[in-house]
Amino acid sequence: MRNHRAFLLLTMFMMSITLQAHHAMEFIELESYNTAPQGSFVFHLHHDYMIDDYEEPNLDHWELTPGLSYGLTDRLMVDVHGHFAKFGFDHIVPEYAIQYFPVGPSPFIEAIAFAVQYQITQTAPLEIGVTLTYEEPFSRSVELLDGQRVFAANLIMNKPLNGHRNLLLNLHSELDGDELGHGWGLGFRTPLTPDAHGVSAGLELLGDFSGDYSILPGIYFPLGMQDIVFKTGLQFVPGSGASRSNITLMYRF
Repeated sequence: MRNHRAFLLLTMFMMSITLQAHHAMEFIELESYNTAPQGSFVFHLHHDYMIDDYEEPNLDHWELTPGLSYGLTDRLMVDVHGHFAKFGFDHIVPEYAIQYFPVGPSPFIEAIAFAVQYQITQTAPLEIGVTLTYEEPFSRSVELLDGQRVFAANLIMNKPLNGHRNLLLNLHSELDGDELGHGWGLGFRTPLTPDAHGVSAGLELLGDFSGDYSILPGIYFPLGMQDIVFKTGLQFVPGSGASRSNITLMYRF
C-alpha cells in the first residue's frame, strides 16, 4: 500500500528544492542568503534520487536539474533551471498508469522554473532576503503527473556566527495549482577544518506547520578553488520509508 503521508511530505520538500534551493549558494535545500555578485554567473547541476516508500519501489524516482543564476546587482540575482526526471508507474495518473506498467515512462523534461532573489538587508546582526519563484510544467508532466503551475515565495533570515558558521531560517509559501502550502526550514553550517573556506558540513531541518519534518545532513567540498563546490547529503523523514539522496556541483564564474 502506498504510504500517502510520506509521499505527500517528501513531495512538499522536493517542491522547495525544485522551486527555491537549486541556486542556493551554501546549503543543499535551504535557500541561502548569499547571491552571485553583479555580473557573475553560477552554473549548478543537481541529481536527486527519491524513495517515497522503501516498500514500494514503483514510487522511486530521480531528477536531474541543470540551472544558471546571474547577479544583476550585488543584491539581486535571477535564476533559471529545468527538471529532467524519471518516475515509477505509481506516480502516473490512473488513466495512463497501466500503459507504463511496470517500470513507468521514459525520462522526460518535467518543468522549467524561474526565480528572483533579493537581499533586503546587508548588515548584521540579521541578514534578510526574499525569493520569488514560478514553475511551468511541460505538456508531458501535465498529462502524466497532473502537473500544475506553481508560484512560491520564501523569506530568508541568516545569522552569521564566528568562524564562518551561520544559522539560517527559511519561511516559505507555495501555490501549487489550487493548493496553498506553507513550510519552514532551519539550518546550521560549520567548517570541518581549520581552513574556514575548506570542507564544511551542515544540518537542515525542514517541515510544515502540522508537525511533519525531515532531516538533511550534508557535506560540502571546495574542489581546488572557491569557485567550484561539490555538495552531497541524505534527507530522510523520521518514522516513514521516505528518503532522498542529493549530489550537487556548482561553478561560479
